[in-house]
Amino acid sequence: MPRSALSDIPSILVVEDDAKHGTMCARLLERKGYRARSITSGRDALSLLENNGMVDVVLADLQMPEMDGMQLLSAVKTRFPHVEFIVMTGYGSVKSAVEAMQLGAAHYIQKPLDHDELNILIQRVIEKKNLEAKVDRLRAELQGKYSFENVVGRSAVMQTVLDKMSAACGNRATVLITGESGTGKEMVARGIHYNTFKNGAPFVPVNCGALPKDLIESELFGYKKGAFTGAVGDSEGLFRAAEGGTIFLDEVMEMSPELQVKLMRVLQERKIRHLGDTREIPINARVIAATNKQIAEALESGAIRKDLYYRLSVINIHIPPLRERGEDVPLLIEHFLKKHQEDYKSVVAGIEPEAMEVLMKYPWPGNVRELENLVEMLLAYARHPMIQVPDLPERIADAAPPHKKATIGDDEVFTLKEAERKLIINALSRSKGNKSHAAQMLGISRKSLYKKLVDYNISE
Repeated sequence: MPRSALSDIPSILVVEDDAKHGTMCARLLERKGYRARSITSGRDALSLLENNGMVDVVLADLQMPEMDGMQLLSAVKTRFPHVEFIVMTGYGSVKSAVEAMQLGAAHYIQKPLDHDELNILIQRVIEKKNLEAKVDRLRAELQGKYSFENVVGRSAVMQTVLDKMSAACGNRATVLITGESGTGKEMVARGIHYNTFKNGAPFVPVNCGALPKDLIESELFGYKKGAFTGAVGDSEGLFRAAEGGTIFLDEVMEMSPELQVKLMRVLQERKIRHLGDTREIPINARVIAATNKQIAEALESGAIRKDLYYRLSVINIHIPPLRERGEDVPLLIEHFLKKHQEDYKSVVAGIEPEAMEVLMKYPWPGNVRELENLVEMLLAYARHPMIQVPDLPERIADAAPPHKKATIGDDEVFTLKEAERKLIINALSRSKGNKSHAAQMLGISRKSLYKKLVDYNISE
């Protein structure tokens, strides 16, 4: 339950049937900078939590009439698990305090209270609470960031991708993701992971092409001290780091044939052996692999062993390049505008139809990554709400085929230069002086148009 909207100062509720002692304790905590109040009954404490709930810590005596500290603890942890609980106990009741901690209390403190000890204890409990809240928030952000909603596309090919992602969740079958660079292979891998494991299990990405070939084996499988020059200590390896979660082997076909054999054995036996050790260690990590290579060519050339390919591709997900799904471009642009709008504090609200048509026809050699980078650039530089064709980079605007062809009257006859000059003037007139639009009509680049404006002495 959220903390008080009035303040981020931690709130503490003291529950003590000795009203004088409870009031003294609350005033002490207020002098230390907390928001505190005291109450004399466990039942009243529960009622207050029911009606308010904006309490971070309950500090309660174990010995109270009607509802003792143990009963209050059980009720609070059942109904308000976000609230931390500290018990106060008299001398000789340490056993009861330990039992309280087993039931969920964060700590205990003996009476008579040491004020400095109480302050330190409260600080530790608040820090622990804040850290746990931060971890929960980050975990929720990760799960949201890599939810299926972020794999954007209505095209038939992307619906197939989503269906296969869904099939990969809820089991630990190996997955092979294929597609060109920039299509979002790691996003898909993370989406499968965060929708399979809900308990904060690790996701360990490994770029097999970036690791030196003589180090990748030791990085993956770990090593014992002295296994090779420079091995000054033991290393568990990345497979062990991914225990209980997912290891993502990006560009898996960059592995040497020898290492592919060892990976094949790991997938079969579910065990690894540290370099320099004779013992085999069981592993429990799901393997998701990816490659930007064409599978047929890779199998034919021997870039990947056939047996390893079949072992990796229990579930095979191919992400098509963006040029093959132009109908997804508007959705992706809308998604990236929402994603980055707050970061750039931009005035951009959308894309004009003509600019969107250009973007849908552009071949996107850098795929989704290139499109996202473009959206960020437009958010950073645009000065008006709607993106127009002139706002687009020249490489994109010039790559689109012309929408219209400039024409002149059928009855008139001109020299070639005269005709070209009239076509340029006509295009400029139709585009109301917009040179990017005029260049598109003429089927030439903006640079070529500017040169012809000079050659034909056409006023800009």
